[in-house]
Amino acid sequence: MNLPEKIEHYTSQIDSISETILEQMKDGKSNWDMPWHEGIPEAWNPVTGKFYGGNNFLLLWQACINNNYTTNHWATFKQWQRKGPGVRVKAGETGTLVMFAIPRETSDEGDEQQEGQKYFDFISEEEKENAREDFFFRYYWVFNADQVEGYDKSQPDLFTENISDFDRLKKFINKTGAEIKNGGNRAFYTIVEDFIQMPEMARFKAVKGNGSQTLNYYSTLLHEIIHWTGHETRCGRKFGFKFGDNAYAFEELVAELGGAILTTQFNTQPFPREDHAVYLNSWIKVLENDFSYFTETLELARTAIYWLYQETDILPFDLKPQYGRSFSESRVKNWEALVN
Repeated sequence: MNLPEKIEHYTSQIDSISETILEQMKDGKSNWDMPWHEGIPEAWNPVTGKFYGGNNFLLLWQACINNNYTTNHWATFKQWQRKGPGVRVKAGETGTLVMFAIPRETSDEGDEQQEGQKYFDFISEEEKENAREDFFFRYYWVFNADQVEGYDKSQPDLFTENISDFDRLKKFINKTGAEIKNGGNRAFYTIVEDFIQMPEMARFKAVKGNGSQTLNYYSTLLHEIIHWTGHETRCGRKFGFKFGDNAYAFEELVAELGGAILTTQFNTQPFPREDHAVYLNSWIKVLENDFSYFTETLELARTAIYWLYQETDILPFDLKPQYGRSFSESRVKNWEALVN
């Protein structure tokens, strides 16, 4: 497949997943069932230890769903061979095309540069100026671990700690340093006083088919911890303060996606909170106009999660350099304009 064909194929993949996610969101309006409520596993390369981000994350997540893959581990044909003797992609398997933005000092406005750049429009001009770098783009075929023979997916990896998921979850929460107050009947984070309020665990319901009240409690707490990272002393997301505001809807989508990723990492499950359904119409309205906002909120959520990983040294320990996403006031203002 030559470069123009790769660009066309990648473009069609992005268009397809955009349509799929929007359709799922619309179909789930009546019962508040969103595509991320089943969890979002991080797309991870077990050879390099790095995570796939941006649109690649979306593509690989969708590929896992479409093909019923049991893991979200991906690598190129040659990378899998480097995992050890006998590790190789099975004959006849088809890869998934991903695109990487590679920083460089000089700008080359060729077709590849122009076509690729539009998928990174949500990177602010301020970020580009601070980095003093442009990007060029490369396309690679990656294969899921389920498409590989000779690779033991159950073996411990170098990048994770060998303790139980629940013990790791409690350790993770404690090491965030977040002030968590117990009591009352509402779960929320207050940015003014900088603490998380959580009802006692006994107040949480065990949702039939989803799990225990304990899992419901921790799913809610992880959602609030994502909000907690938005404080100016942490990740500095300034999306407004009032529940129900259009600008705050942006922050709620960040927390929804971030909570879904974290609960999946700890092998628990997100619990849909019906009070957040109030934001659904604004989410759909914005994404119908500009789906790149979904990718942007996903990247802001991942930036928050990587900040938490670094602060806690929990999951994974060997964090490779990642391109963090910073807050853009102009993008939030444009979000509000699209909603109004």
